[in-house]
Amino acid sequence: MRELSTLSGHKRINEPSLIFANNKRDIHPLRGLCEHGPFSKSLNYLQDIQVAIISPFKSNFKLINLIGELNKSASPKIAPDYYPEYPGFENLFETKLLTPKSDLTIELPQEANQFAQSGDYKTITKYLLHAISKLVAHKSSISVVFIYLPSSWEKCFTDENFDLHDQLKAKAAPLGIPIQIINDNSIQTKCRANVMWGLSVAIYSKAGGVPWKVEALNEDHAYIGLSYAMKTSKEDGTQYTTCCSQVYDPEGTGFEFIAFDTHEFTQDRQRNPYLTYNEMHAVMSQSLKIYQDNHGGNIPNKITVHKTTPFTDQEIEGCYDAFGQNTEVELLQIVRHPKIKGVRFDNKKAANYPCKRGSYFPISKNECLLWIQGTLEGITKSGKELFKEGGLKPMPKPVLLRRFSGDGGWHETCSSIVGLSKMDWNNNTIYKSMPVTIVYSKLFASVVKNVPDINKRIYDYRFFM
Repeated sequence: MRELSTLSGHKRINEPSLIFANNKRDIHPLRGLCEHGPFSKSLNYLQDIQVAIISPFKSNFKLINLIGELNKSASPKIAPDYYPEYPGFENLFETKLLTPKSDLTIELPQEANQFAQSGDYKTITKYLLHAISKLVAHKSSISVVFIYLPSSWEKCFTDENFDLHDQLKAKAAPLGIPIQIINDNSIQTKCRANVMWGLSVAIYSKAGGVPWKVEALNEDHAYIGLSYAMKTSKEDGTQYTTCCSQVYDPEGTGFEFIAFDTHEFTQDRQRNPYLTYNEMHAVMSQSLKIYQDNHGGNIPNKITVHKTTPFTDQEIEGCYDAFGQNTEVELLQIVRHPKIKGVRFDNKKAANYPCKRGSYFPISKNECLLWIQGTLEGITKSGKELFKEGGLKPMPKPVLLRRFSGDGGWHETCSSIVGLSKMDWNNNTIYKSMPVTIVYSKLFASVVKNVPDINKRIYDYRFFM
């Protein structure tokens, strides 16, 4: 019989509270919005949100009807124990969602449907980008553009090295126009409350609103997520990598991306790139500048960098020298750990519920297991514990945290990661399975891979939600 090894006891982080209007708190994002209003409500700078719409021939009415739905209440039919009653956009955010007038409504010509159904994605992309360009003259009055992509156009959605969603968002971002893609799921899903919740929070965020902040994050800290996109030069066929850096600060004033083409790197067997000292120093220096530009030139007391691959010695030195001696630096690799599962015991008996979210388990000085996914209390109307992935994954798996730089225990590190898993404003569930630093840096890297000409510019993440 194989012997079982014994590890140190686990600990658990309390579910981080979210901060709403007038500094009110709740752990449930949607309940908090209903009871307190969005965080930025007290700032009183978002009086109304003007929508513009782009749709296929004779389809504008579908988006007009959707805007009408967003302004009405709806009762949840799926997961009613989690979802509150949707109260309508203005009641929820105290901000009006305005239906567009004729100058902000564009229907594509009838022949666009024929190109779409034949799979001519290049022509469809041109039609849509031309429509977006027509709205630039009205940019000062537009908060967000709805673009309807029906299922009948699905042949144009993706192709080798092409993604229509990424193309549209990447081309609209330099114009300063946030877009909201609307598909047939948003129009046809039977549970309208769930659709309204997801769309309303995303629309409010894209228009510049701050739905909530998270209490678990120290306001003097900054968080950076790194991801990479491998590309091949069209000129000479050489490979290079674009490093995508996403900078997040807990104040909600900075949530921005920048991409750098880097030619000095090595690769492991899985072809993951690792930067040289000079390249990492340049990436981190520019990332720090993004933070300083939003904070009057000040430098954070601590910077935590997240990525899914290890940090090499050159990368570590590049980070340290970029940030200087007065800033504490924590470098974390965050990876899924599929070979490890946890079984929860209550009173020395196997429990009826999986491991609790926020449980963490140090396995060495520099390694720790953390359950970002898991059961939660205080969320449902019935008072039952909630495990949102329960229908798909009966047992949550932890992530492995590997620390390459930084001191102290694991509590603060794990608290920040759990908190950052609640900061995706394009999401109406209680949390994501990874922190937003990883989620959005990878998303941005995917966009950059397919649309390479958007690098070396700083973008607000709202343009890529």
